[in-house]
Amino acid sequence: MSTDGRTDGPPLLPGAPLSGALQTHLRRSLEVLRDRAEDAGVRRRIEDVLAGRATLRDLAGDDRFSAFAAPLVEQGLRRMDELGPEERRLVAEDAAALGRGEVPAHLREDDDRGAAAPAREPRPAAPPRTTGTW
Repeated sequence: MSTDGRTDGPPLLPGAPLSGALQTHLRRSLEVLRDRAEDAGVRRRIEDVLAGRATLRDLAGDDRFSAFAAPLVEQGLRRMDELGPEERRLVAEDAAALGRGEVPAHLREDDDRGAAAPAREPRPAAPPRTTGTW
């Protein structure tokens, strides 16, 4: 990790500078996707973005990445439909914080917890990985 709080690597959105915590959160999210992708080509494309050899736009336009991500998006939408009103409110708060360039404390890893964020009950763990899902 660099001294400004970011995971080492080039900016992921050079046209829209991100806070150190948000840059780290986005980079780690991409690393999770890379590590869960079974397709070597998808892993390589994500690694290219992380290394600065390709852009997020390039990745978003990649058919193999789209095929990998589509079931994850569908699963996320199903999970959103299952949330109760309080859970939806918390998700909306998280989205608003991310939109302001802040990463909520419960989404940070231990070394990111120095940044200010409101206290929140921990989220349940993600479901176990099965083929084709996250």
